[in-house]
Amino acid sequence: MEGSAQVTQDNGEITTAKVILKDNKIQEVSIDETVADVDKTKKQLQNSYGMKQASSIGKEWYEQVLFFEDYVKTHGIENIKTDEKGKSVNEDLKTGCTIRVDTFIEAIKQAEMDAKNKK
Repeated sequence: MEGSAQVTQDNGEITTAKVILKDNKIQEVSIDETVADVDKTKKQLQNSYGMKQASSIGKEWYEQVLFFEDYVKTHGIENIKTDEKGKSVNEDLKTGCTIRVDTFIEAIKQAEMDAKNKK
């Protein structure tokens, strides 16, 4: 079952999540975001997005999102906890993803519901 959802952030950027469920568990997940005044998404921009230098772990936005996606597939979305800034407090997740993830989580949960409602 496939599902998708979009969440608009406070800054106007849009987070999109797509999931594939099997036996009601996430098998595949894809997350992307728009960038204000740019025609490409953050994943499409890859290194051109320019987060690597500002990142405490030296990773670009798309690299952190790929790590997050793999984490979700392995550990489940329900096991990810966030702080008041929307960043993960899971130590094993913070090793590869230090960006804000609360909108990712919200979009993934909505995409899960979308997939389940298509039954």
